[in-house]
Amino acid sequence: LTVGDTRTLTPHTIPSYDNLSFEWASLNPAIASVDDGGCVTAHAAGNTLVRCYYGTELSAQTVVKVLAPPASGGDTEDGTDNKKITFESPLSAGMIFSSRQLAYPGTVMQCFDFYGTGEDDYIYFSQCAGDSSTGNKWMTVLSRVKRGKYGDATRSGEAMKLRWFGHGTVICVEHTANGDDYVWTDSNGTLVNGMYTNNNTFARILFQPNTTFDHYTGEQFYLSEYTDSTGKRWSVYGVQVNIDFDARRMMLTACTSGKRHLLVYDLDKVLALKEESVTLTRTWGGEGGTGTTQQKGAKSTVSARNLNSLAPISSFHISNNQTTDPTSSKTWSRSYQGHAIRGERLYWYEGDVRESKSGSGVYDNSRAYVELFDYQGNRLAPRTMIVAASDFVNMSSLLNLNANHYSEAEGIQVKSDGSIYLGITTHIAGKTTGNRLSTILRYDAQE
Repeated sequence: LTVGDTRTLTPHTIPSYDNLSFEWASLNPAIASVDDGGCVTAHAAGNTLVRCYYGTELSAQTVVKVLAPPASGGDTEDGTDNKKITFESPLSAGMIFSSRQLAYPGTVMQCFDFYGTGEDDYIYFSQCAGDSSTGNKWMTVLSRVKRGKYGDATRSGEAMKLRWFGHGTVICVEHTANGDDYVWTDSNGTLVNGMYTNNNTFARILFQPNTTFDHYTGEQFYLSEYTDSTGKRWSVYGVQVNIDFDARRMMLTACTSGKRHLLVYDLDKVLALKEESVTLTRTWGGEGGTGTTQQKGAKSTVSARNLNSLAPISSFHISNNQTTDPTSSKTWSRSYQGHAIRGERLYWYEGDVRESKSGSGVYDNSRAYVELFDYQGNRLAPRTMIVAASDFVNMSSLLNLNANHYSEAEGIQVKSDGSIYLGITTHIAGKTTGNRLSTILRYDAQE
């Protein structure tokens, strides 16, 4: 429907009966309302579910999609609005890129990446899976599924388990000419507050289904310090990697107390570094269950390409401004959820879960934001809220979720055509486990 339209819905029963009395309800009457006779009136652009009830046990539903009236001079031949999707747009079916069941359905997606556009090409996911005996976040799970069609609920059957690596906050996938897939992610994490983080290494890992590795595997890269453009030397930890393989640029984020540093390197110069032995001081283990070990705090030596000796192309840092104030407009006022690089642009993604309760109901107060910087840290576009992350009603409608759920930002990727892909994971309200979905939203290039 277009705003202002009406349409009467007709329920059908099997077998067919005459003169039945039905009850009607719209999940979001602000988008489309429905009267006692099933007549739907479109009020505002967006999607909602309209449901028909007979008694207490029988119901039927349909998705109602409401389009905005065509802008003058800006409509296509079919009368639909052709204005580009923006970050401020509410969720729409056209923005859903993929929705999948994960290898661990009770654990949220941390990040994602993909290549290709065919149904046989892969989407990769990372999850931070917990040990059931202790709740410690001790294992990164890398899984992949073929893209298939939107709404395919097939659970991933191909996964790697990476014990004591890190959090899997950021991953990127390298598809090589010989058909191999490599996943880049953090490694050699240390135990902090039940999670593995504060790593000084990251890894390039050949994806090998149904394998388990401890601490690290593949090629290792090390960063513990760097010198900025003023000559100041910074000691850093918590290194996360994203790569623009077309422009041959590597973007890292790394932490110091109260700051997160954004660093850009020449990828080919990184790969040209010779491997050397580096010493790591870490704590790991202590979880219950099969295949675990007693907690250890020790030094270990690994072979890695050491970025400490390589000057970054550019660097700047962001101060931690995390707050419970929902109106804050400062960078990093929500939890860091990933970064991406494309050409001369650096993308920053942040957001957090705000599950709120009112009586017996639950409503979503989650927030997510994207910011765009150049190499020197100059903001290229306004800090923009991702409405889809908090578009509670339409997320429920499009993904056919329980109405009591909430969302969290998880992962960002930017592809060669400038399209931006944002991860949103859905939680089932009031539950610590459940069949959570990973959803990837596609946006047109943002100018």
